[in-house]
Amino acid sequence: MNYREVRASEPQTPWEFWMRALLKVAKFILLLLVVPVIYVLCDNPMDTQMAMRTKLDQLKVQRDTLKTDRDKLLRRMEWIKNDNAYLEMAARDRLHLQKEGEYVLRFE
Repeated sequence: MNYREVRASEPQTPWEFWMRALLKVAKFILLLLVVPVIYVLCDNPMDTQMAMRTKLDQLKVQRDTLKTDRDKLLRRMEWIKNDNAYLEMAARDRLHLQKEGEYVLRFE
């Protein structure tokens, strides 16, 4: 390995000039690659995690609400299929029906 000290005042060969230019470009490209990596490493993943946990909690609440609604509807469907008293009550209250010869007085 030959070691040669070069002074700034000495003229450079074209090969040295291009190698220095190539090194400058390589340093710039390396800098461009390092900055995004540092940004990604320093980004706080806790914010993302907290947002996802909040969303999960909201979805769990929504799931529970939909389960209770589904259970109510299933219970009501069973009553409609099997319980004649429920059908009669529903017809009188919600549909405002009455039996023949029956008078209904409603106060509102």
